[in-house]
Amino acid sequence: MLISSSGAGYFCEITRPEFYFPGVSSLVSGRKISVLKGREIAALSRNKKKMVNSLIEEFSMAMRQLRLKKLRTLLILLGIAVGVATVVAVVSLGEGLRINAVEEIQKSRDLTLIEVSPGFRDNGLILISGSKVEEVRELGELVCPYVKDSYVSPYNTYFELLGVPGEYRAANELELAGGSWFEPGQDQMVLGSDVWEKLEKTDGIKIGVPIKARLRLYGEDGRPLDKEVSFIPAGYLKPTGSEIDSCAFMELGHAKELSEKEYYDGILIKVDSSARVPGVREQVEKIGLSVSSAQDDIDAINRIMNGVTLVLAFFSSISLLVGGLMVVNTMVVTVYERTREIGISKAIGASEKDILRMFLAECLLIGAAGGVLGDLFGVLFSSLIDRVGRALLVSRLEIGGIEHLTALNFKILAAGFLISLLVSVLAGLYPAWRAAKMEPVRALRQL
Repeated sequence: MLISSSGAGYFCEITRPEFYFPGVSSLVSGRKISVLKGREIAALSRNKKKMVNSLIEEFSMAMRQLRLKKLRTLLILLGIAVGVATVVAVVSLGEGLRINAVEEIQKSRDLTLIEVSPGFRDNGLILISGSKVEEVRELGELVCPYVKDSYVSPYNTYFELLGVPGEYRAANELELAGGSWFEPGQDQMVLGSDVWEKLEKTDGIKIGVPIKARLRLYGEDGRPLDKEVSFIPAGYLKPTGSEIDSCAFMELGHAKELSEKEYYDGILIKVDSSARVPGVREQVEKIGLSVSSAQDDIDAINRIMNGVTLVLAFFSSISLLVGGLMVVNTMVVTVYERTREIGISKAIGASEKDILRMFLAECLLIGAAGGVLGDLFGVLFSSLIDRVGRALLVSRLEIGGIEHLTALNFKILAAGFLISLLVSVLAGLYPAWRAAKMEPVRALRQL
């Protein structure tokens, strides 16, 4: 190993490059290593320490200046805090409404069910044929094709009747409130809770007693044709809170014979978990059929509520604008009051950057304190909206079952704090720039 020196530093030629010299910052180029001088490392460390001390001194000076004008500082902080609190409370209200809407969909809809309907392409409508049903069955899921028709009872009660396979009951987890499920090959039907209640009042329907109804068909010339059929109510379902309550069900094959349909109106797919829904949807769409699920409603609610929250936050941010104007006004007055101090500082060597940092440090402290105080007020405002709003929904609108009307999280509070910092710094830029550009001689003569 050969060590030599030059004007730029030291270098060494290493015959065994696997050697490692701890504590030495090096750049390897071939078999030579350039080593920094100790004096340069020490100078870099001193510069970092000097920068840290400078920042501490600037923020300490800013804190002393704010303490000298306690009432003025308090009013600025309140202006910023109220603006931040308003935005935080409004956004938490929008987030709470979104969460409640999504939870209602999750309660009333099964996230593991996929609805398949005829698809559209450039060459026209793609109907659901028997071959399409078999293609869907190859996906390995529980598949229930169905037909749907509108019927009317003798006393003009309209209801939809679905012809479904036996697996439809298991897919929707339907429970009987009375009677039994229909038997294959029979003209029996099972009614949803709402349809059963209506027909019981208007037509006096009873389990096991045949009831007549009319099915509207259309001839080749497009004219309506009413076909009279007879059903035997086999049972009725417990309420589900979904559209199933307003439908009736019978065996698929018999329903297709009555309606004289060659194609299916839709397919219901049941998957093991909601995580598999996107993958199955994509595969079904490749066949050319249209697909929908409860996730579509959730996505629509999220988009709507995000837009509503954004609009509400925009209008509530007007109060933040007022707080920003208070910062501008206060800092302009502060620059005028400290004109002589600025002149002396620049006369003894302070640069424009030093003056700029001095005033922006005050703005940062105002923004930080206003953000923390605004988040605290925002939590209080959100709690107040939650209590008063829930009571109003229950007493006036008779809407119950809502645990919380607002929803606060770390992201909302962090956004409120950052907005406070941003508004304060932006509002203080002009006064700070004005102070930095002040001529020292003119400043000393002014006062």
